This record gives sequence, structure tokens and C-alpha cells, in this order.
Amino acid sequence: MSVAEQFCLVGLLERHRPEVALEIGTHFGGSLQVLAAYSARVISIDLDPGVRTQLEARFPRAEFHTGPSSEKIPEVLGNLARDEARLGFVLIDGDHTARGVQADIEAVLQYRPRAPLQVLMHDSFNPDCRAGMRRVRWSECPFVHAVELDYVAGGFHLTPQGGAFARSLWGGFALAVLRPEPRSGPLEVTAAQEAMHRIMFRHSAHRIWHKVARRLRRLRPFPS
Repeated sequence: MSVAEQFCLVGLLERHRPEVALEIGTHFGGSLQVLAAYSARVISIDLDPGVRTQLEARFPRAEFHTGPSSEKIPEVLGNLARDEARLGFVLIDGDHTARGVQADIEAVLQYRPRAPLQVLMHDSFNPDCRAGMRRVRWSECPFVHAVELDYVAGGFHLTPQGGAFARSLWGGFALAVLRPEPRSGPLEVTAAQEAMHRIMFRHSAHRIWHKVARRLRRLRPFPS
């Protein structure tokens, strides 16, 4: 995470101090240590069984759930609903495909909040992640009161970062605010840096990858 993203994460958690925080995609535990410091109860969901093995001793109060998010998110949220727990914060930073991001968010939106709930979504500047966030049927959840895709703007990386290719867009936080009471009017999904994102996309490697992907989808098998 960038310095701005780190400040954002700490600031939100320090201000709201959730009773329960959920992280989807834990990896090395960098953000988990922040969630654990400001939350009474923290839950981790990750596909990699090594996450529990490596981090369980460091975070003895954390609950680790291993498996695909498509299974674990409904399971964990169902348990929280049954226990009438007050989930106050969710960090989504797992699957980075458009379909995966959309599925993780929509699984979270099935939960009816009992307290104000902040849903923070990492890498909102990445074109695939951003596309997944835009495809979410936000307005169908009556408890969503605001969605901003560029709560913290991401950036343009000239050199490979964390396994990503050069000239790529990464980072950024999107934020959705949910409340126990249904909203009273229409919902607008905003994106404060949409113009900047489009400019950066035109000069990024993503534009080439997307063109290649579209051409491949148009190809048909040769007749035998």
C-alpha cells in the first residue's frame, strides 16, 4: 500500500474502531495488523492455507478462515448475522479479476448491517478491479448510502510493482458506506478521479492487453 493508503486505513479504523472487522485477502498480514490494533474482533479470509500457518502466532486473537471467498464470505457473514454481531469494517483485497471483485463485493452486500459499516476496496485504480466494482448492482442493496471509487486515488507504475507489469495502474481505495437504515433516495456511484484514470489508461499497458483480449474473443476456430 502507498503511504496515502496506509494513512487512510489507519484513519478510518481509528475513527470508527469497529467491534468486528473482516479482511478478504490477507497475504502477508500487513493490513491485518492494523485491523487487529483497532478492532475488538478481526476475521481473515484467504484462499492460501499458509496464511493461517504464518500469521496465527502473530495474531492470536484473529480468526482465520481458509478457502474460496465464494464459500467463506457467506459462511462468515451468516455466522455474524446469527450472533447479532456488529460488523463495522470490511477490507476487500483478494481476487483481482473483474468477476472476482464483483462477486466478493456482492457477497458482502447480502449482509444486513446492524451498525454503520465501511467497506474499503483496494486497487480501485486497476482497470479490472475497477470494472468489477462498477458492475456491482449497488442500488439493489437498500443499505448502501454512498459509493466513491476514488476515495484514495491510485497511480501509474512505470516499473514492475509486486509482480505487476510495467506501465500499469494499481492502488487506490474505493469506499462504500452502509447503514442499518435503508436509504431514502437514489444512489449515485461517484468517481472523483475518473478523468485522470481514463488519461492514464490510454498510456498504460492495460490498453494493449484489453485490445488483445477483445481480438481473441472474436476469433473463431478454423473448420476441420
